[in-house]
Amino acid sequence: MGVLSVLGYKGVFKERLRPHVPALDTALSPGQITFHFQTLKDNFERTVIDDSREAGIPMEIIVGKMFKMEIWETLLSSMRAGEVAEFWCDAIHTGMYALVSKGMRRIAEGRDPLEGQKHRCGMGNMFDYHSTGYDDLDELQRTPQPLIFIMELFRPGHAAGAQLLPVPAGA
Repeated sequence: MGVLSVLGYKGVFKERLRPHVPALDTALSPGQITFHFQTLKDNFERTVIDDSREAGIPMEIIVGKMFKMEIWETLLSSMRAGEVAEFWCDAIHTGMYALVSKGMRRIAEGRDPLEGQKHRCGMGNMFDYHSTGYDDLDELQRTPQPLIFIMELFRPGHAAGAQLLPVPAGA
């Protein structure tokens, strides 16, 4: 399938890996969105940084609540239920990824994502501790770079424990 620019955003490209599932098709409206994602470096090896399937927990965000990775709302809003898509995002859109990933990893580990932080924004805490606590995320903080996100959108409001759709081999 062809590569598309996403809603006219510079530095964001989409390739549909699997079209939407008509039986699940509903209009995406403000509210909770549940999806699986995989984050890869844009290198020859396509190094995997994070994979929500490995963590065993799909991601949930609420559209319009100023999620730290605001480009994700745009990416997900370009999708339909059941669709799997790959997005290439330039570094200008991925600068907050290390902080978002840190919180998601802590949740997957059964820890409080805010554990050990002072009462300030995530960036302020970075200045205090100079580390996310994960070497690969610290490297992303030091050298911002384009990232690839592979996302599978479920029905908006889909319960986290419900049957999940398989991602095709190689996705």
